[in-house]
Amino acid sequence: MKYDHISLMDSLSRRVFLAGSLSPLALATAQQGPPREERVENLTPGETPTIALNHLGFVPDARKLLVVRIVKEPAPTEFTLRDIGSPPEPFRIVKPLKKVESDFGPCAVGDFSDVTREAMYQITVGQERSVPFFIQGDVWRRTLPKAVGYIRAQRCGCEVPNVHPVCHLDDARRRDTGEHVDVTGGWHDAGDLRKWMSATMLSGFALLTLARNLGESWDRAGSGLALLLDEFRWGNRYFLKMQDRDGRVWADTAGGVNGDNSDNHWTDNKIGTADDRYINTAKNPTIQAMFTGMQAMAAQAFRSTDAEYAAQLLAASQRCWEANKRGSRSAELAWWARAAAELYRATGNDRWQTEAVALGRRLLELQETRFVGGQKLVRGFWRTGPNQSEPYTDAVHASLPPLVLLELAETFDEHPDAKRWLDAVRLHLSEYVAPMCARSAYGILPFGIFIGSPTPESYRPLAGELTYRYFMPVRKQYWWVGTTSHLLSYAYLLARAARVLKDNAWRDLAYRQMEWVMGANPFGACLMTGEGIRNPYPHSRFVGLIIGGIMNGIGGNVRDEPVLDTENGYDWRTTEYWSPHNAYYISAVSALG
Repeated sequence: MKYDHISLMDSLSRRVFLAGSLSPLALATAQQGPPREERVENLTPGETPTIALNHLGFVPDARKLLVVRIVKEPAPTEFTLRDIGSPPEPFRIVKPLKKVESDFGPCAVGDFSDVTREAMYQITVGQERSVPFFIQGDVWRRTLPKAVGYIRAQRCGCEVPNVHPVCHLDDARRRDTGEHVDVTGGWHDAGDLRKWMSATMLSGFALLTLARNLGESWDRAGSGLALLLDEFRWGNRYFLKMQDRDGRVWADTAGGVNGDNSDNHWTDNKIGTADDRYINTAKNPTIQAMFTGMQAMAAQAFRSTDAEYAAQLLAASQRCWEANKRGSRSAELAWWARAAAELYRATGNDRWQTEAVALGRRLLELQETRFVGGQKLVRGFWRTGPNQSEPYTDAVHASLPPLVLLELAETFDEHPDAKRWLDAVRLHLSEYVAPMCARSAYGILPFGIFIGSPTPESYRPLAGELTYRYFMPVRKQYWWVGTTSHLLSYAYLLARAARVLKDNAWRDLAYRQMEWVMGANPFGACLMTGEGIRNPYPHSRFVGLIIGGIMNGIGGNVRDEPVLDTENGYDWRTTEYWSPHNAYYISAVSALG
């Protein structure tokens, strides 16, 4: 996700950024780059609609909320909902708006959950009209072919019609020895041409999750299960090739030589020429666990149709397990526990239940069940690790610890620890997620809570020593991105929790996270190409628009105000496509059924 022009973008003033161009003097200054302590994210939103509404619409029995930003007084007090789909009889109702104080400024909220009549609608507030939207049972399900199509469009090592010609048949040479190893195949990761294992394996998980949850019925047009498994098999060609002789797995192909952007290019497809890209032979602990779990999950998916391939995948999974040690941080424990659960599902061997239970218990120990930091507002979140008091945050796998505990509880539902795992998930949702989501009219979960102000920028006070930000800190490291994966990861957790815990409140909250991504945000912008309106132009440097691609999304500046490049500034941090977004979107929609 890192590009050479990051210092350029970091140094843009608000005026230059929104204008989308640089004067010669500004360009020279930007290229040279100011001192790090002067590099401030000053992006601020431009003119946007006041109506925030999901551009897809709503399933009939879901909660349906309208958010209106109050930009001047008097605040609007009502909205009109009407059927615009040429009904046999006119349908028009007027409903109240309730003014609320919330983060991101005062808003008015309207509730039309009682409207279950299937049709196409539009809302009017004063003189402003919303995007047309549906109330219909399949408003989310029918987007799945587009989201899956994005994965196919990212294929590497072959021609993708109407996207790109045959590419990267010369992948790749090892960074350490220069030896050529065939690692062709797989998927490009984002709006670029690189193949990070950590991100693209999530596409594999998404395809398998969709197959597991919805089976043949995943596509109402009848594409069938074979399409999903065929696409997974394509990506898995690459993943299997990245497993070294010792059973462990390499980190990426074309990520650059020293974390730079040097490998992000098309090649001549000829092995041994100067443009050959590099394999990063580092062996990241989390990637090992992800690979182990994914191969075990895939072995189950192929068991009935290709037993030989399924056996190959299971063997690869077990080799990786035996070659690695289990870590102690929340993310590593969670991924290894997930892997053990999938190995149990694949084999029925009690050894894997024992391993999964032990890892689940260690993960439970990292949940903060007490009120800490001199406050009594939130608890139930995870610490980063056993010797780290910092609350767990992750730009991609935000909900990973409770998500995995839910997985364990479903897999080993008769084990005595199952109740403890479910209680931990309930605590997290009820006493962390719900109260934090209630702090804004949009109902979205902030990026995380913090102890004090760990970086020199604004943190919102929570209580006691705890603070929070809706968006990633922009002064913590050299990069930050929008929160799309963070929100969609939680949408997936909430969707699964609603079913397992039999509580539709979590289903409603899952939809709120997804609705922000699909237009119910302060910019009124839908972040999936090919759906909704006011889509930002994506940072997709080599192939342009990809239908179904989802962007990094809304991030924040130093004041934790929402920012999004809506001015064609080509800002990768907010508008670049990235595989994790599609992966969690597909998983969440499939879990909602």
